[in-house]
Amino acid sequence: MSLKEIWEEAKEDGFSSNLDGAGYESRMVFGIKIVYDYDTQQVSILNTSTGGDFYNEVKNIDPFLKGGWRHGVYQTAIENYKLKLRQVEESMKAEVNGKKNPKQITKLKNSRVRILSKYSKIINKLNQVK
Repeated sequence: MSLKEIWEEAKEDGFSSNLDGAGYESRMVFGIKIVYDYDTQQVSILNTSTGGDFYNEVKNIDPFLKGGWRHGVYQTAIENYKLKLRQVEESMKAEVNGKKNPKQITKLKNSRVRILSKYSKIINKLNQVK
């Protein structure tokens, strides 16, 4: 599957958000944005969940090329949730071993539960796509 075919799939995806602008079309699902530039006729897949102020290109596009738009989105979202979970758990360790602020620990625990919930939903969706 080519990036152009993945773009066509994303355009037809009713769940994706339409983020068209001047000179480009784009769609986004679960923090993964695909952009088609009219001038260069290039397709870019961006990860909006990492990189802070700037979107990073998705490093591993193999899931997109092998399984299509939704499969790639789910795989990338799973990796994003794993990263966020590791960050929360590192923060929890630092808080428990350091300041021991009960409000902060509760906040981090709630954050972990929320991320795990989203992670399991994506896993279920990925299993349905396969």
